[in-house]
Amino acid sequence: MTTLEWIGEIAGLLATAVSFFIFQQKKRKNILLFKVICDILWILHFFLLQAYSGMALSMVACLRGIVFYRIGSRREGEKALPLLFLFLLLNTAGIGLMWSGPWSICSLISGWLATVAYWQASPLRFKMLSLAVCASQLTYAIGIGSRSSLLNELITLSSIGLFFFRIRNDRRNTKKENTP
Repeated sequence: MTTLEWIGEIAGLLATAVSFFIFQQKKRKNILLFKVICDILWILHFFLLQAYSGMALSMVACLRGIVFYRIGSRREGEKALPLLFLFLLLNTAGIGLMWSGPWSICSLISGWLATVAYWQASPLRFKMLSLAVCASQLTYAIGIGSRSSLLNELITLSSIGLFFFRIRNDRRNTKKENTP
């Protein structure tokens, strides 16, 4: 492994650490803020590994996070539907321009799913869709040999699982408190 690849893996590990906290957030704006920081680190990671379709996906994700953060959390009917389609198109164009083999299709699928997930006003729906993003990105990570990305997806799955475990326990505790 070259020095640049080691630096890339370190950037990926930092992104992984930040990524864990995305799914522990309850507010959409906090989710998006953590995600932008994470995306910047993933851009560096994939660039240094010369995994350009992953880098393109992360660049679009970073821009998407900034835009979605700026427009705020609106009610379902008030969201700008054209933005959803713009970012789906940008994901497609970015992956098309940075195509680096068959594994790039996983980045394309991840980009589409993540765009729909982050477009959601509901943090719960976002987390449910993120499970499918993890499956696609796990496949990509294995395909390109990214240890950091593989670790990230496993930790992300754990973080989402922890969130749902906490929700279940909160509901149980609330039910017990309300039982006469």
